[in-house]
Parts: sequence; structure tokens; C-alpha cells
Amino acid sequence: MNKNSRILFFGLTLFTSMVNINALAAMNNSYLLEEVKVTAPAKTQNLEKISQEVKIIKGKTLSYFGPELFSAFKLNERGAFGVQQDLSIRGSSFEENLVTIEGIRVSSPQTAHHLMNLPLEKDILESVEILPGGASAIYGPGGFGGEVNFNLKPSSPGYKFSIGYGSYNYKDFFGKLGFSSPFSPINIIFSQQKADGFIWDRDFDIRTFNLYTKDKRKTIFYGFQEKDFGARNFYTGKYPEWESTKTHIFLAKKNFYGNVWFVEPAFLYRVNYDTYVLDRNNPDFYKNKHKSQVFRLNFPLRYETAPADYLLGTELSYETLDSSRLGDHLRQEVGFYLWIYPKINHKVFPSVGVRYDTISKNKDIFSYNLGLAYLLNSTLKLRSSFGFSYRIPSFTELYYDSPTVKGNSSLTPEKAYNLEAGFDYSKDILTFSGTIFYRYGKDIIDWIKTDNIIQAQNIETLKTLGFTIDGKINFTKVKPFISYTYLNQIAENLSSARYTGRYLTHNFILGVLAHLPYNMELAGELNYRKYYRSEEVYLINFKIQKTFYKHTTLCLWGKNLLDEDYEEFKGVKAIPQWIGINIEVKF
Repeated sequence: MNKNSRILFFGLTLFTSMVNINALAAMNNSYLLEEVKVTAPAKTQNLEKISQEVKIIKGKTLSYFGPELFSAFKLNERGAFGVQQDLSIRGSSFEENLVTIEGIRVSSPQTAHHLMNLPLEKDILESVEILPGGASAIYGPGGFGGEVNFNLKPSSPGYKFSIGYGSYNYKDFFGKLGFSSPFSPINIIFSQQKADGFIWDRDFDIRTFNLYTKDKRKTIFYGFQEKDFGARNFYTGKYPEWESTKTHIFLAKKNFYGNVWFVEPAFLYRVNYDTYVLDRNNPDFYKNKHKSQVFRLNFPLRYETAPADYLLGTELSYETLDSSRLGDHLRQEVGFYLWIYPKINHKVFPSVGVRYDTISKNKDIFSYNLGLAYLLNSTLKLRSSFGFSYRIPSFTELYYDSPTVKGNSSLTPEKAYNLEAGFDYSKDILTFSGTIFYRYGKDIIDWIKTDNIIQAQNIETLKTLGFTIDGKINFTKVKPFISYTYLNQIAENLSSARYTGRYLTHNFILGVLAHLPYNMELAGELNYRKYYRSEEVYLINFKIQKTFYKHTTLCLWGKNLLDEDYEEFKGVKAIPQWIGINIEVKF
């Protein structure tokens, strides 16, 4: 039996054993840990039935802290305030994760450096759902490390405006207009953030526009974002780099349902323009221009029967790249997926998910997930899952060509076996969870330096072992929370890889959301980070705001109050201490 067969056998044995043991112990009582439904990954599946770890961030917690309050989730920033962010879940690289909006997959075929170019203002988000672990069995390519889903708020009438000022001549402006209509409320959102930068060639200007309508039956969304920014040391330290990106996203979906079925066809179009200038003082010296497009259709059907619930569907994708450096390329994908949720009783919730993808210029790939959730009692859920996931090379990894950096057209897809087990506990004001996980990755793609050439190559293996614990207490006035993730990775060529191995071995977050007297609120966060073979970092961030006359809010905020000098990417300085003030009016 080879190594891959042993891994699969181990996962199947664990799954089967838990089904047998827990089925014998199950009772016919009904339990519900929390009245929450998850849009992704299970298409409105109840939270207590999901076998993987899921983190749902919403409300004021999302507004104040964002998704990074979950320690297994990391946005590695080359530039602050969302200039350029690389998504990492459980120590995965920026290419190895999925992003969805309203459960519809977004992709960036040029490079996942631009995957987080999302024209989504935080003010319009209802929730962010984070699914660590493999996600290919439902979403296909890119589900190697995990998935994050952004859900929009229902559109509503109303108006909101805010202006702010901060360190390094930072300025921001935000406006939201909500109109009633016979069709449904329509929201228009526009914003701008700009600053001179804390050092030369780290200036930025970000402009965002949203137009959307959403209700229980349909969603129609258009978003646009343009970023101009100094990219000092982002790619090379020899020249003052500069970059500009423009991103358009159009999304539409409509649901239809009967007594036992639910179908929600959806369409997504994304176009991303990227202009890179090696020397901003001499733009004609070296310039790259890229245009990537993504067309995606998804047809999910959920069907309920007495023995089991079923989720089945198909996804069609068409991706193109028009590039001065990479050439012109086309990628077409067709995926078929089926998930089965057998109904054993009201305490045991097994699931089996499979997906088959055929991708042009790649071998067809079959991915799967086996899971089990078991409600031990009304407050405690045990869960485990095992699955196979993958991601295909980006066009940059395949076709980039310069005198010192070379792509590799013979790259093969990355593959991963994800195994995890954990628990969720919720009683009264206390919520607590823990997960231990192991990921065995094969054919990992990274940029390896050999002599004077850096080339994309498949590293043989990458093993990731870790655990996460999360807890929060919902007192009436004060809501403290903690989140801690430990990671350890072992790989060949780790020291010579450009991205693999740059992860947090320890990421500890201690935060609090407090309601203070005189209509004041405080959100504070202490973040301890220990990078692999690198420095320890202590970050303190805060927001304190006061509301006047129900319509006006004054907010003081600060980032990196200890003024830590650190890097999230080698050679790229992270932001120093940054303080600002903001005033908001809404009615």
C-alpha cells in the first residue's frame, strides 16, 4: 500500500469508526447549538450539521475587527488598508484558498496576489464565513487550504456619510445612499482612502463603488475598485515600483423553491486590470499590463427527502488572460458536485461530498469530503472530517518570462489531504471551540532560486500540523474573546522557497468589545505573532467611538500602537503606528 493509499485508508477508517460509535449512542431528541444557517459551504445548511470548523463573523464584531479576529485566518499585507493582501488559512499560501461572494466562487487566473481585490465595502457585509480545511469537494479548484465567503446585507433605504483623517496625511471618505423602489431597495456606496505613505513609494489611493439590491429571493450586485499605489520592495528592491489595479465584479442570482427543493442559479463576471511599472520615475523602462476575465455560472439544487438531503449541481467557468508579459491564454472548466446528508437521527449528521472537474490543459480531478457531526448534548457538538482538495497553477506560475524569473509550463496541480477533529460548545453566555488538524500537501508550487534564476517548481511535500482554540463570553456590557492558532510545517526546499515557510507558528488574539457609559463603545485587540524562524511581534489596535443624538458618531482609532518594526513579507515594511479620527452621520 503506497503513502497516498495509507492516508486515504486512515481517513476512511476514522470516519467509519465515528459513524458506528456515535450511531450506537444516538438518541431521538432534537438539539440545536445555535440558530445559524451557513450560506457556504453547505448552501443554507444548519450550523450544527456541518462537520468542518466554521467561523461566522457578523454584526459589530465584523465592523470593528474584521475576519482576522479568527487566528487561523491571515491577510498578509504588502500594503496597508487593503492595498494588496495575500490570503492565508492555516498557514497556506495566497494561491491555495478560495474566495466566494454569496456562495459563488471568485478567482484570479493571473495571480492570487489580486484575489483579494474585492470591491466590497465592510458596511454592506452581513457576515463573513470562514471554512478552514479543504473546500474543493464543493467549490473545485483553489480549495487546497480553505474558503472565505462574503455575504451582503439586504439592501435598505437610508443615508450615511463619513470623513476621516489620520497619520501620514491619511484621508477617507464614505457615502451610502439607499432608495426605495417598486423592484426592491437599491443601495449606492462610494468611498476613497488615500495617504502619502509612511515612507517614500508607499503612498496609495483606493476608490470603491458599489451598486446593488438584495432581498430573500434575489441578489444583483456590481462593484468597482481602483487602486494606485507605490510598491516599494513588493517584488524587487532595486527600483521604486508602482502598480495600479482596476477590478469590476458583477453578480446575479435568483432562487426558486418548493416544499422539498431549492434551486439558485447564479452568474458572476470579474475583470481585473493590472499595470505594473518597475521604475515609477521612468515608466517606459519596464512595464507589464494584464487583463484577466472570469465568467462563471453555477446551478445548485438542494432536495430534501426522508432518508437524506441532497445538494447537487454543476459549475461552468471561462477564464482568459491578455498580458504583455505572459501572453494570451484561455482556461475552461466544467464541474459536477454531489453532497449527501443522511438522516440517521437528531444527533448524528454524517455527510459525503464529491466533485468531478474537467479543466482544459489539466487532467480531470476528482475531489471528496467525508464528515461527521455528533451532538453529544444540547450544548456540545463533536465533529470530524477528511477530504482531498487541490489547486491548479496560475498563469503567472506557468508562463511568466523575464531574464531572472521564469514560469514553468510543466507544473502539475497541488494536492492536499485534510484531516481534522474538533468540538463546539455553547451554553448561556459562553462559546468555546477547538480543532486539531493535519494537512498533507503534494506537488506544492513555489518559486525556487537556483544560481541566478528564480523558477516556479513543484516541491515534493508539505506537511502542516496545528490546532486552533476560540472562545468568547457575551456579558451584557462587555464581550471578551480569545483566538489562538499553532502551526508547524515541514517541507523540502523550505529555506529556498519564496512563499512557503512564511507563516505564523503562534498567532494569539485577545480582544474585547465593550459598551461604555455616555453612549460610548470600545473595541480593543492585542495580537501576539511569532513568525517561523523570525521575530516576535506584539500589535495593539483599538477603536473608541461615541454617538451623539442617535445620528452622529465620532470615532478615534489606532493601529500598531507600540510602533513595532516588522515585516509580513521579507523586505517589505509593515505599517508603523497609525492613528486617525472619523466622524459619521446617518439617517
